[in-house]
Order: sequence, then structure tokens, then C-alpha cells
Amino acid sequence: MLNQQRFFQFAPALQLLLIVLMLPAWQSWSLAILLVLNAMAWLQAYQKIPVLSLRLVNVIAAITVVILLLAIRQLGSMHFLMHILLLSALLRLLALSRQSEARQLIWVQYFILGCSFLFHQSIAMAVLIFSATALNLLLQYLLFAEQLPSRKQLAADSRFLLLLIPLWLGSFLLFPRLAPLWQLPNAQQATTGLANEIEPGTIEQLVQSNATAFRVRFDSELPAQAERYWRAKVFEQFDGRRWSVQQNFHRSSRIPRPSVEPTELVHYQVIAEPSFQRAVFSLGTPVRWGQELEPLAAGLLRTNRPISQRISYQLSSALQPVPLTDDNERRWNMVTGNHNARSQQFANQLLASHPEPHHFAGAVLEHFRQHDFYYTLNPPLLGRHSVDDFLFESRAGFCSHYASAMALLLRQAGIPARVVGGYLGGDWYPEQQYLLVRQRDAHAWVEYLVDDVWHPVDPTAAIAPERVLDGLDSALSPDDVALLSRSLFGEMPLFAQLRLQLLHLDYYWSVWVLGFNQQRQDALWQSLRQFFSNWQQWLLALLVVFALLLVMLAGYTWRRKQPPSLAQQLIKAIPQLNSRPPQSSLGHALSLLAERNANEQLLLKQIAHWYERSVFASDKSAEQRLLHLLQQQKHRLKKLSSIKQGSE
Repeated sequence: MLNQQRFFQFAPALQLLLIVLMLPAWQSWSLAILLVLNAMAWLQAYQKIPVLSLRLVNVIAAITVVILLLAIRQLGSMHFLMHILLLSALLRLLALSRQSEARQLIWVQYFILGCSFLFHQSIAMAVLIFSATALNLLLQYLLFAEQLPSRKQLAADSRFLLLLIPLWLGSFLLFPRLAPLWQLPNAQQATTGLANEIEPGTIEQLVQSNATAFRVRFDSELPAQAERYWRAKVFEQFDGRRWSVQQNFHRSSRIPRPSVEPTELVHYQVIAEPSFQRAVFSLGTPVRWGQELEPLAAGLLRTNRPISQRISYQLSSALQPVPLTDDNERRWNMVTGNHNARSQQFANQLLASHPEPHHFAGAVLEHFRQHDFYYTLNPPLLGRHSVDDFLFESRAGFCSHYASAMALLLRQAGIPARVVGGYLGGDWYPEQQYLLVRQRDAHAWVEYLVDDVWHPVDPTAAIAPERVLDGLDSALSPDDVALLSRSLFGEMPLFAQLRLQLLHLDYYWSVWVLGFNQQRQDALWQSLRQFFSNWQQWLLALLVVFALLLVMLAGYTWRRKQPPSLAQQLIKAIPQLNSRPPQSSLGHALSLLAERNANEQLLLKQIAHWYERSVFASDKSAEQRLLHLLQQQKHRLKKLSSIKQGSE
């Protein structure tokens, strides 16, 4: 029978932590079931309810599994398996009676802890998972010990774990990097970042999030702020209010390579957060990319599967306009629809005086500058004909308002145009050498077609050039900036600095741990092969170092095995002898001590007598008498006054 009380007190805490770690897998109703079962385990731990019978546990398991099977389409196969795993652990604990069953529970919990890395890759969550693993190790220890380990045992175990660290690092660096066996389903996950539709108000909501979208490390010179337009999606269908991704857009396509010198390319690595989308972020026109990406029309790239975990990919781009992919792009981006009649009249007026496409685009930007348009995070609501309402009524909006209006005006003038969604700028940290792009950096701009090249134009720059040159905060009013900064500790510099340092730490975790892929491991092996190319010399050097270590270890062991001398044992028993005058013998020091400690003169004279006989007469019996006397009178000897004290 299993009766370790400590085990049952710690096990519910670990299982509650497992529920929290796997939170992305749960539905609200399934979370409620798991929490109820965990609460029952807590009550059992403190003997508020009896241990459940195996029959009752099987009935609960059967009912719950039937419910999960009925909801498997909602959950997805992977999340269904996570439910089964944790359900088995919770129910096993409720009916636990044998040590063999507890061992099974421990190993199931190890497996669940490993699965939690499917949902979390940040360093903070990794620390939490490792802490839960340590708690599971403690549970495994408690299976064979009724009490918690003592400090001495913990110290010994800690030293043993420290010896395992080099083995762990070696396994991490040298063990083959296997491709992931599982892929999280994304049908049941809410996507983050830019959606496939954009309308007035969508980006305004997105920029109120301070969450990280992606990070970038440049292998070449950092592009200027005004050149950091991160393209993610193009919106080519317009219904009078809403722009959306073309239904036939998601097809593989060859991106035309621009004529550019290799030295003019920008090389960079993007570390993207989970978005449960396939769109990735790139500058200008991508020229080179990894096998995990595939090209799309409009010079975009996407991953082979939805981004359910933090990923890293390498790109090389030319900071040039994107070439036309095919004639379908030209045709799709000419459609205006029967909407926004007033803007059509206005486009006709501008076209009459500015027939050349570039001049027409410049006239639209000049109209924004000269007619009291405002850049704001809280624009008024627009009606069905949103462009008409914006151009001639409200004249206040965010980037999506200006991009939507300009793209439609260009189309109404017969110039193919589209709205591009992505991110602008980012915060550069020179000490850490990476660019941090947040959701608040989301942006929309326009591309229009001239001579088979899509020329980018940002109408926001006409109203708020600070947005392009200095970032979002510099272009907004104080009220809008306060809205973006809303957080519990947003105004406290200490917490802001702490949060920033944690972001930097998480970046290094992403680069050096999560980003250690097969390519980096191959590069490591290549470096090791070059380093050890002359292996005979390295082998000889290693043998010499090994021999020196053996000699040092043998000397240390020999010294430890040597018994302490009689003088050392005497000084250990009477520490006051350490304060004897320089060049003074132990016999003379004992005489000085006897003078300073009148009550113990007889004892000290006996010690001096037996010490001198054992040293100068080599009397073994005197040595034994001395050691016996020191052991017998150790408490009296500790109370002696020191030699120096008595002389002061």
C-alpha cells in the first residue's frame, strides 16, 4: 500500500501546474472538468474525502472520454490526446493505492511535461516547465522516502546534477536534430496578427497590443527606419468598405528576381512568434529563402505549415519594388465596384490635371496635406461607402483609412493598385544587435503598378511623416499614446526596464536554444572537424593534460589519506595555540597558556608533559595518553583564554 503523506500533498500541486501549462489545449468546459478532478485530489490529500474506488474512477473516465469523443472535431486530434493524457493522470491519482501505480503516474507526468513544449517556447515558460520537472523528481524521490531530503542529501544530489550538466550540453549540441514529429492543429486556434481582411478599425485594434510580432537579426547593415516596411499580405478585393485577400491568391508562384548586385542585398534572420497563419514577413523583394518557405504571388512568402510555434528563417532581400507576377494581378487590381461615387468624381478631376500615374499619386498625397486631414487612433465610424465618408466628411483616420482611400482613387483613375498589410519600423537595440517588431507596429500602405513594377507609396507619410521616420508614438496625440501605454505597471520605469531585460533574455533563448537547428549543428561539426584536423597533436596534448590531472588527483588523495600529526591534533583541540608568538614552540605556548589560565594550570602542564614525552622520547603510550586527555577535556579546553588576551 502507498501511504507517503508528502507524496499526496505535492502531487495535486504538480497536476494543477500541468493544467496551467497545457492551458492552450483546453476548452472552457474541459478546463472545468479538469479543475474539479484536481480539487478532489486536494481534498483527498488532506483527508477530506476518501480514496475513490477503481469502479467509480472508471465510470468517470468513460463518461469524460465519451464527451471528448463527441467534441473531437472541436478539439482537434492533438488536443484530444492531451485531454486523454492529463485525464489519465488526474484519475490515476484519485485511485492511487500501490507504488507501481505511482511509478506509472510519474512517467505519464514526465511525458505531459515534454508535451508542454508544444505550446510554449519562451524562456519564462521553460523555467516553469523545468521547475515542474523538479517537482516531479521530488515526487519520484518520495515514493521511496517518507520524509523530505535533508540538506546534506540535497547538497550531494545537487553535486551529482552539476556533473550531469556537461553531458546535457553535449547531448544538446551533438545529438542529431530530428524534424518535429507532431504539428499543432490550427483550425481551433485564434490567429494573431494581420487578418485576411482589413477595414477601418482593424489595425487600430491591433496596434493597441504591445505583444511581440517578430524579431530580426541583420547579417548586413541595418536598413533605415523609412526602409523597414515588412510586407506580409496584399489585399486586392474591395467591396466598398472592406479590403480582403484575393481568393485565388494563395498559389505558389515564382518571384521575378530583380537586377541587383549581391552587395546590395540585405541579409537577415527573422524569429517569428506563433500566429497560426502561414504568412511571413519580408523586406522589399525576397531573393533567397530557406526550404521551409515557399513563394507566392506579389513577392510574398509563406511557411509550409501554419506557424504554431516560434520559428526562425533566413532571408535575403533587395530593397526594390516588387515586379509584376502575371497579368492576373493587373486585372484584379483594376476593379473598383459600384461604390463611393463621390470619390470616383474626385478621381476623374485629379486625372484630368494629372494624367501620368506618378503625378496622380503625388496629387492624392498633396490633397491629404492641404485639406486638414488628421492622423488619429480614434477616428469616427464610417458608413457603407467608407472612402466617401473619409475623404469628404470625417477626414480623420488611421493608416488603413488613408491606404484604402488612396488605393481606390488610383483604381478609379485606371491605375492598378492594392493595399499592403504588414509592419513598419521596429525598435533597434544596438547592444543586443536585434530589431524588435511589436503588434503595435502594424501598418498599411499602397502599391500601384507602373511599367510592370509595383511602386510602394505610404499616404500616412503625407499626414504624419513622424510615423515613418520616428515611430508610432511620435505621430499620435498624447491621449492616443496614453491609450497604447495602458497597463498595470506601464508608468513605472523599473517594471518597464525589467520587462525589456526579460525580452532581451528571451531573444537570446530563441537564438541560441530554439534556433539551434540542423544547419547550425552542421556548422558546429564542420568547425570541430577543422579544429581537430591535426588530431595526432591534439591527442598527444589531451594525453598530457590527462596525465597531469591524474598526478594532481593522486597527490590530493595521498595528502587526504595522511593522518594529521600530533601537533595538528593538539592545535585543533586547543585553538588558542594559533595565537602563540612567532617562532614559539608548542611547549612554550602551553606554558604561556598555563600562566594566563590559572584555574587550568594543572591540566595544561599535564598536556605539555605528555606532548614533550611523545615528541622527544618517541613514547607511543604518552601519545595515546595525550590524545585521550584532549578528547576527555575538550569542553574545558575550549573555554581557555587566549595567549594575546592575557598579555593585553
